[in-house]
This record gives sequence, C-alpha cells and structure tokens, in this order.
Amino acid sequence: MIASRTRIKLILLVEMTIENTTVLWWTAGVNVLAILAAPAVALWIQRKVDRKKASDDRRQQIFNALWVNRMRDHWIARIDALNMIDIEFFKEKHIRDLWEDLFAHYRNPPAGLSEPEIRQQRVEKYSTLLFEISNTLGYNFGRAYIRDNIYRPEFHNNIDSIEYETKVRILNLLNSDALPVRFVTTPETAPATANKPEGS
Repeated sequence: MIASRTRIKLILLVEMTIENTTVLWWTAGVNVLAILAAPAVALWIQRKVDRKKASDDRRQQIFNALWVNRMRDHWIARIDALNMIDIEFFKEKHIRDLWEDLFAHYRNPPAGLSEPEIRQQRVEKYSTLLFEISNTLGYNFGRAYIRDNIYRPEFHNNIDSIEYETKVRILNLLNSDALPVRFVTTPETAPATANKPEGS
C-alpha cells in the first residue's frame, strides 16, 4: 500500500516536472522572440510616426499658404498649394471635391454674371474649401471668419500691382527693338611665333 502511494507520488512529481519544463521552454521561447523582434517593431513604429509627422507638416504648409494668400488669387504660392491638395488630402474626398468645384469655376466662370459676382462666388468657394481643410487640421474657424477677417492694407495691393506691372514692362521691353543688342567680335590674335624672325 505504501509502495503504491509512493509510486503515485513519483508519477505526479514527474508529470509536474514535465509540465513546468514545457512552460519554461515556452516562456523562454517567447522571451527570445520578443528580444529579437523588439528593434524591428520599434523601427517600424518610428517610421510610421515619421511618415505621419511629415504628412501633417506638408498639410500644414498647404493650409498656411492658402491662409495667408486669401486675397491674392494669382499668387504662385497659393496656386502651388491648391495643386497639392489632390495628393496631400487624397483620403479626404470632400476636400478634393471642393477643390474640383473651385477649379471648375476658375476654368469656366458662369455665364451672365458680372465680374464682381464671379469674384464673390470664388471667394465663397475658396472660403468653404479653407473651412473644411481647417477642420481636418483641428482648427475651429467659421466660414465667415475665414472670408472676412483678413488684414490686407491697400498699400500691399499697390505693391503687388506695381510689381506685376514692372515685370510686364520689363518683359515687353526685352521683347521689343527698343534695346538693340549688337555682338562685337575681335579678330583672333595671331600666334606670337608667327612674327618671330627666322633663326631666332
């Protein structure tokens, strides 16, 4: 009877040892895998964070360019920013649709409207576009605020007009005959050895 109990205890002890050994092997294996995978996982997470930050920075730059040039329809920084919307806001279809609508208005203004009316429609569409972009970036501006709260002294408008007119005049001047250009060439100098007396 005692031998039987001892045998049972030994069997139970062996089974427990085997189970503990299996658990230890699994734990060790998981630890090794975690140690090996940690650098790769950390690098992958860092790359994801870097890509997200770079994308956010580009979006912010677009918004900044559109914001500060609200009153400068033809300013190159504004046009460049508008042309980047399709790429940087690719996942925001409602923003791309608003830009497409504004672009269509630029290409084909509605017939039968005066120039001030066309201008006002473009301002409204542009303000709506900026409103949606600002919401996407976490700002809380209203459409009326975006449309109306712009500090733009008349002096700046005059400077832009003068700059544009100056460039046009310079270009017209360069394309005209008012500044004739004549290229003057001099005869090539003969080699010094050609004039040396013989025997010298």
